Amino acid sequence: MTPALATDPTVRLRRRLSRGLAAGSIAIVVLLALFGLAASDGGGRNDGPAPAFDLPLIGGGRVTDAALVGRVTVINVWASWCGPCREEAPVLARVYGDVDPARVVFLGVTRNDQPDDSRAFIERFEIAFPSAVGDGAFARAYGVRGVPMTYVIAADGTLIARHFGPISESRLRALIADALARPPAAGPAGA
Repeated sequence: MTPALATDPTVRLRRRLSRGLAAGSIAIVVLLALFGLAASDGGGRNDGPAPAFDLPLIGGGRVTDAALVGRVTVINVWASWCGPCREEAPVLARVYGDVDPARVVFLGVTRNDQPDDSRAFIERFEIAFPSAVGDGAFARAYGVRGVPMTYVIAADGTLIARHFGPISESRLRALIADALARPPAAGPAGA
């Protein structure tokens, strides 16, 4: 480019507009992607069988999906280093304290966290429900996109909702109420 063109105000203005349009286009694509995630509750399939899992519990023992069938299950995927997880921890603890444990069970699943950090998080936020150590197989099966993510599974084992990002108390209570309102699973013929 010749020096005269480099100092031409019209050329400079066109360059700035071009850069601004490019940056604006990228921002719009990012916003549409984020709104798409929010609108679809984190994406993925709902109203299908929840994937099976067998995970080690923090503090010892194991938990499987089969052990939770028969009650509404709320699974919250979290990490101690996650700011939004710290925001929603009091919400989860409060709602958990209000549910009937004979009808609703909560399970935390850590993601990419250190065991000592996970235990400190549980203690700090007084999380009374069990937490397990998540693995890659769990993350793939459930479509974990990041943390936090919350899943609600009906008593019959049907995954009915997934929520990406910190969940509000009203949203969590509504999802649990919806799951509790579902008709129970049909038993074996003649039962």
